Order: sequence, then structure tokens, then C-alpha cells
Amino acid sequence: MRTGSLFFILFYFCIYSLCSQQDEGISSFKNLLNSNSDSISKSKLPSIKKYLILNAIKDSVYLDTTLSIKKHYKFNYLRKDDFELLKFSNIGQTYNVLTHSYNEHSFLPSFSFSSKQFVYLKSSDINYYHVPTPLTEFLFKTVMEQGQFTDTFFSSNVSEKLNFSIAFKGLRSLGNYQNILAGSKVFRFTTNYNSSNDRYNFRIHVVNQNYENKENGGLTDSSIINFESEDQLFKERSKLSVKFENAINNFSSKRYYFDHQFSFSKKKDSTKRNKLSIGHRFEYETLNNSFSQSSANEYYGNLSSGLNLVNDKTEIRSTLNEFYTFLKSNFLGKIEVIYTNYNYKYITNTFSDDFKAFDENENAISFKANKNIFNHHLSGKITKSLFGERLGDLIDFSINSIKNEKFKYRFGVNITTNHPGFYYELYKSSYYDLNWNNEIKKTQTKNVFLDFNSKSMGDLRIDFRLINDFTYFSLVNNNGLVDAETTTLLPKVNQLESTIEYLKVKWQKEFKFGKFSLDNSLIFQRVKQTGYFLNLPEFLTRNTIYYSNTILKGAMFFQSGVSVKYFSKYYSNEYNPLISSFHIQNEKKTGGFPLIDFFINAKIKQTRLFLKAEHFNSSLTGNNFYSSPSYPYRDFSIRFGLVWNFFN
Repeated sequence: MRTGSLFFILFYFCIYSLCSQQDEGISSFKNLLNSNSDSISKSKLPSIKKYLILNAIKDSVYLDTTLSIKKHYKFNYLRKDDFELLKFSNIGQTYNVLTHSYNEHSFLPSFSFSSKQFVYLKSSDINYYHVPTPLTEFLFKTVMEQGQFTDTFFSSNVSEKLNFSIAFKGLRSLGNYQNILAGSKVFRFTTNYNSSNDRYNFRIHVVNQNYENKENGGLTDSSIINFESEDQLFKERSKLSVKFENAINNFSSKRYYFDHQFSFSKKKDSTKRNKLSIGHRFEYETLNNSFSQSSANEYYGNLSSGLNLVNDKTEIRSTLNEFYTFLKSNFLGKIEVIYTNYNYKYITNTFSDDFKAFDENENAISFKANKNIFNHHLSGKITKSLFGERLGDLIDFSINSIKNEKFKYRFGVNITTNHPGFYYELYKSSYYDLNWNNEIKKTQTKNVFLDFNSKSMGDLRIDFRLINDFTYFSLVNNNGLVDAETTTLLPKVNQLESTIEYLKVKWQKEFKFGKFSLDNSLIFQRVKQTGYFLNLPEFLTRNTIYYSNTILKGAMFFQSGVSVKYFSKYYSNEYNPLISSFHIQNEKKTGGFPLIDFFINAKIKQTRLFLKAEHFNSSLTGNNFYSSPSYPYRDFSIRFGLVWNFFN
């Protein structure tokens, strides 16, 4: 709070001082910073458009050092727009979901320990680079209490064809409540190569992720009463009692990835009608999730015989090999055949001699096709599991217009069948009553969607889904009291026999009025089900009004405005730290409160500065703001940060 206030004062003092100088001083400042263009240097360095970022499917974009409202939305711990998520009080904690989502392109088992899925970097999240000069990016952001968040990245081309990058993301934040410290260390290394004749290329990445969270289990029932009373004594949130004071969760992942391919067509034959290539993709990964307590806690019951502390650890080891061949043809488009071999081993309660495990080696085959025809792009994929119990099936088809720039549309059908997650099937804990070995059906999701993109009307997407064998956690006995004020937190696995119908309509549009802009995102969703299983707010909106201008004779570009996020009341899921996941509940609704942020962003050359007064209306609406039934949302805070690019 003090740091943010100091930055706020210095920010305006600098602007005031600069504006108070004579024209000669302003001109000198302008010549020094000269930030109005997104090019790096017209005389010495290449164009910004030569600094390329390549994603997992080999699409490329150039580095964007501009400042926009989209950059403002992405300036957070995830570094992506979190509109459809609800943050917890401390940076580095998990998120509650406000919409339903699933991996529509995957037939592999779903991510276990789902509370970590938001921060976990998948192979598809890793980017590769091609840069004419060494590129460095530095991100810094203040946190809630005692710590900082940084993300540093460096990339360089050793030669025109060979690039490497190295990055490190680190976090430490104490938080405002007891036993809620969050920390993370994420190391990323990538390299990619294209031969001089473009017949052979490869991509490699190594990612090491470590996330540590002290878990307090949320506020006790008596502390919730104290929190909502707005008693000044409890304005210092560390005075509120929490369920756990000795619980720690650690999640880690190590992944090695290698993808290479060879083309039978020579570079001089690139104009020929057909091009045949073969490739191989390899991925080896270990995932570990652990939960420890120095003593048993009444919320989960008694320990197994002979134990005096909780030390649960689950490990997943997986090896993925994909062999693929594809044909590019002017007549047929692109046709690809993929053979997948997936080997995995799942072990729970690994620190005990009484561990449980299963391991399998499974296979699947996929056919993909892409073709442009009559100003439309058609794409489809069919995946069939050949043998094994946990690989799923996939049917994916879409058609979209590609010529009309003012109005575009896309229609698609997706049918995904996959395992909901290993920990739903088998889990063993130090707690006696927290053990299960279930027969789990694969979850099937059928989705039909329609996208409209219009410059005048905005972007509209409609999704309609049928979900079968929906899998979720509930509590063993939600009404069973441990004492006068607490309930058990023992989870149990459920699969719904009936079908869930889900409708989602999302609209986005930005209106501009001179130097003022109004950015709008609106979601309406409806769930038809036989009870409270897939619980989501019916209405979700974010509206941001802001002012943009260039000042100091072009030396600085800045934006300032107010953003309001609101979602209707609903039975939000409750975070259950022992299983690092959420369980459903239908006793307490959360939502129905606005989240109002005031922000000032500025761009000086290739540096973007961000200052935000977050949830500054918290003292005006009463203490009814929660991320889940027993975890309060964030109080008012002022935080700042920057993203700085260097070109050598």
C-alpha cells in the first residue's frame, strides 16, 4: 500500500516536472525517448516485424511492444486475460471458474489436481522465437505483501537458422491472511532450427515448474462472521482465524519435449503441387503433487494407524511419442496421419509402503485435414483410441470464412471423450477416510459453436454443449458436524448419470469516442441439470472506460480509466486444499458484488508501466466479497509494475 502510494506520487511528480519545463527540455526528452512508433530504431536496428514469435502449431506473430487495453488485461500472474476466472486473495493462489471450459483438442486424460491447471504451462503454451538481434524482456510487479513477481526472458539467434531462448518466472507473496504464502519458480528453455534448404527442422523445450502454497483452508465459521461484521479490529486480516496453520501444498513438473520433421521435397521443388513430410514428436514429463501437515486436522478426520503426520504425495510419469506424416497438395490441401503412443504411470501415497498405482501403454490414431475452398477454410480431425482404458476419442470439424475482412464467421462441431483425471479414479491419503479406488467412465462433451466477427457489431460466440458422465467432487457428509461450528472437508468422487445442457453466449465490442474508449465483454450462460453440479453465474460482464493520449510532444503514450467486473450470485465451488481441487456446495452463494479497478498505464519507448488501484470500492459495498464460500476476495490495494524490452 505504501509502495503503491509512493509510486503514484512519483509518477505524477515526474509528469508535472516534465510538463513544467521549457519547450527545449521537452524536445530533448522527446528525442531521447521517441516512443510514438513501434519500430525499434529506424537507423540501426531491424524492424519490429522481424522479431517473430512462433506458437506450438507454427503460426507466427511479431513482437508487439505497443500499449493497449488488451495488454492491461494480460498484465497479471497468468499473463493472459482472466475475465472468466475469479482470483483469490493472494497472487499465486488458485482461481475459481466463472464459465465452463474443457480441452476440445485433446483426447489424453484430463489434468489431475485441477486447481493447478491455471498456472501450469502445457506444451502448447510454449513459444519459440526468431530474432535478428538478441531480445530481452523483463517484467516486474508488486504483490500483496512481502515479495515480488518477476518474469525475465532472453532470446537470440546463434545463426539465421538456429535460435534459443531462456526464461525464468519467480514469485513470492506472503498474503494478507494467515498461512497463505505463495511462491513459484518456473524455468523455460527453448531452441528451434531450420536447415538451409528448409527440409529439416526441429523444436526443443525444457520446462521446470515448481509451485508452493501454504494452505489455510479458508476462514472458520466464526471468522466469517467477524469478517462480514466490518469490525475495525479485523481490518488487519491476519487476526482472522483460519482452518489450517500447518498445511503446505507443493506442485512440480519437469518436461522434456522434442519435435522434428523431414521433408522429401527439395527447396527448389517448393513450387510443385505436392509436398510429403514425416515427423516425430516426443514428450517426457513427471508431475508431482504433495500435501503435508505436521499433525492431523479434524476437518479430515483421523490418520491411518501408525502415522503421526500427513505426508501425501502423488506422482504421474508420462511418455508421449507421436509419429506423423503429412501431405501438402494444391488439390487436396493438407492431410496428416498421426500415430500416438502414450505410456503413463500413476502412483499415489508414494511416501508410504502402502502406495497404490497403475500403469499402461496405450495407442491411438488420428487423421487431420485442412483445405481452402470457395473462400472458406475447412478443417477436421478424427482420433480413435486403438486399445487401452484411458485414452479417449475425438471428432473436430470447423468451417470459417477467410476473405471478407469486415465480417467473418466460423461454425464448428466438437465431440470429445476423455478420462476426467487420474485422481478421480485412484487416491490414497495419510487420512484413514480419504481413500478410494473407483471405476471411472470417460466424460463425453459434445459442443456446437458459432462465431461472428464484425467490425461494426463486435465479436459474438455461441456455444451449446451436452455433457455426459460429468465428474466432480462433493463432501462425504456436508451436514456432519465435527464440533459446534465446523463441517468435515472429506471429499468423495461422483459421476452424474444424467446429461447436463450448457449454453454460453459471449459478446465483445469496443466503442471509441475520440480519445475515449469503452471496452465491453458480456457473457450469458444457462445450465440445465437435475441439481447443483455444474454451478456457474448466469451473467458475467466487464466494462472498461478509459482515456488514451500522447503527451510530452509524443514522448509518452498513456491510458487511464476505470474497469468494472460483475457476476451474478451462484453456488461457487469451494477449494479443498488436500486434493488440490474444488468440491461443489449448495449452501452459500457468492457473487453479486462489483469489482472496480482504477488504472493508469503508460508507454515510454519500449517500456510499459502499469499502475492499478485494485478493488478500490471494497470498503463501500460491505464485506460480502468472496472467491469461494470461505475464502474472501482481495481487499483494496495499489500495485504497480512494468514490462521492459531490450534490443541489443
